Amino acid sequence: MESMEIPIIFEDSEIVVIDKPSGIVCNRAETITEPTLQDWWDGRYKIPNHKFSNSQIEDEKYFVERSGLVHRLDRETSGVMVMAKTTDAFVSLLKQFKQHSVQKVYMALTHGYWDAKEGQIDLPIARRRDDRKKFGVREDGRESVTRYEVLTEYNNWEFPKELKVDDRGYVGFTLVEFKPRTGRTHQIRVHAKQMGHPIVGDFDYAGRKRSREDRKWAHRVLLQAQKIEFEHPRNGKRIHFESNNAELNEVMKYLKSV
Repeated sequence: MESMEIPIIFEDSEIVVIDKPSGIVCNRAETITEPTLQDWWDGRYKIPNHKFSNSQIEDEKYFVERSGLVHRLDRETSGVMVMAKTTDAFVSLLKQFKQHSVQKVYMALTHGYWDAKEGQIDLPIARRRDDRKKFGVREDGRESVTRYEVLTEYNNWEFPKELKVDDRGYVGFTLVEFKPRTGRTHQIRVHAKQMGHPIVGDFDYAGRKRSREDRKWAHRVLLQAQKIEFEHPRNGKRIHFESNNAELNEVMKYLKSV
């Protein structure tokens, strides 16, 4: 799967940092028939699946099983990801994610205007009982904490006539920076919805009618993993990387700030 176009931001003997495009699934599954990021990784790096040492056999098996994928992004979410090329790097990065020492910054365009321009959302998340593919806030859910800060508010927009967008339901948009302290599935999307400001283009959490209008000009969930910071597995030096994906800016060209 080397033919997949995956921009590489940084690479050395231990890690690879990529700028994942929107539309690519990270992990293989029985229900996934299209090429995945995991397929691309296996094709490019060809990690051997044998020669396990006795002392690290479980770590190495897990490393090979995951094909170096330490974490993942949703199919439509773009942005920075770090991947491991060795077992030691894989274990080190997993530990950092588990200890919440990896700092991640996401950018998202959300519906409406936020009353509090910055704050912390601390609401537990679990799978929904009525739809196991989706998540929601539940008292019995896992701890989920997200810091946020409003960056720009938009109260004027001009969509091309050929898009035929029915904007009567739009009251405004806000560009928000999210910093999740935990890493639950769909965490930012669920927290944004719970605050009354779902992410533009999110079919699962923004409502079907509104999402259909969004998709006429957005074409995807407007969520991007913008920055990531962690300790290099070999030398412990703190390093950070940022996405160069301009797609979020491209779709925001229709909007004008307050």
